[in-house]
Amino acid sequence: MDDRSFDPKTYTRRNSNRLACYDYRSSGAYFITICTQNRQRVLDIPIMHTAVARKVAPTSSAFSNGSRDAFVVMPDHVHGILWLDGALKDAPTVGRVIGAFKAWVTIVWRNYHTEANLPCLSHLWQRDYYEHVLRNAEDGLLTREYILNTLSKRC
Repeated sequence: MDDRSFDPKTYTRRNSNRLACYDYRSSGAYFITICTQNRQRVLDIPIMHTAVARKVAPTSSAFSNGSRDAFVVMPDHVHGILWLDGALKDAPTVGRVIGAFKAWVTIVWRNYHTEANLPCLSHLWQRDYYEHVLRNAEDGLLTREYILNTLSKRC
């Protein structure tokens, strides 16, 4: 597309769901939902389910500046609460932590396809993720309850 055919009324940037003027490196809890591309039900594949569960486990090095709270792996998405410690030097943002998580699980996804001699024709994850800053104890309790209820429906 050349510059002359660009119409800003037709092509606009996506609106951000992020809080204006909020530092996503700061200490606190974040409710995260990450969906697979086109809601593919690939997280039911045992190796994928295990990879995701291991990466969000409390002992995982993926969250070196934080820890996870309640989480659930569904067939096509993951819900979880991520706690970050913004006091650490060079603490990454929520986006960088989620990006590292997605990259690591994508490597497992591609290796699965390679070992099974299957073509990997689509992306594993949707482009973005949903996040919600948990602002107080009640917000955290309600979110944790939502995740645990989702988990009980899964079983």
